[in-house]
Amino acid sequence: MKLLVVEDDPSLQTALLRLLAQWGYATEQASTAAEALGWLEHELFDLVLLDLGLPDRDGLSLCRQLRRRSGHQPLVLMLTARDARADKMRGFEEGADDYVVKPFDPELLRVRLRALLRRAHRPLQHALEFGPLRLVAGQTSVAVNGEALELTRKEALLLEQLLRAAGDSLSKGALLHGISDGRREVGEDALRAHMRNLRQKLTGAGCDPNLIETVYGVGYRLNPTASS
Repeated sequence: MKLLVVEDDPSLQTALLRLLAQWGYATEQASTAAEALGWLEHELFDLVLLDLGLPDRDGLSLCRQLRRRSGHQPLVLMLTARDARADKMRGFEEGADDYVVKPFDPELLRVRLRALLRRAHRPLQHALEFGPLRLVAGQTSVAVNGEALELTRKEALLLEQLLRAAGDSLSKGALLHGISDGRREVGEDALRAHMRNLRQKLTGAGCDPNLIETVYGVGYRLNPTASS
């Protein structure tokens, strides 16, 4: 699962990113509505955690704009200090799927997120497929030619990023960002180790040894010629 955190308070943004990483979600962050729209134009997110008090425009208007767009519709969880009944009602009227008031209990937020992301009528549990691979975003079990293969969380996050890129190259920096838990720096040595383990597991499950290709000077990609 990939989440966008739209929050202008640096301390709260950092805390949210750390929590979400601990819970196994891939994340990006924005501090303004303009930054959020930039991300949403180029990336598919399963859910947006949206603060209403943004510096460039009200989060309600951003949510309303999202709901008018065609195509993919991410879930929206409004995370705000506005706790009046009228504010909550307006939030839902503008398209929010849930509304959590600050300060919040982290475990309650976790439960609310999981409940939202289980919604069957949303195309969130979409499977990412490439050749013999089929992975449901956010899970750690990948199907290889229909057989389940268990991965570690970081291996699964790496594979999810590669599957989302659909054969395009991903830089080492982008991959490192995608597996970072926000608590400590993840270096290139760790990335190479996780990638090596992922390759070994996929090869052991019957995949072509060159399915994950090193793009020298750039990073990695899924090799279309090794996908059959």
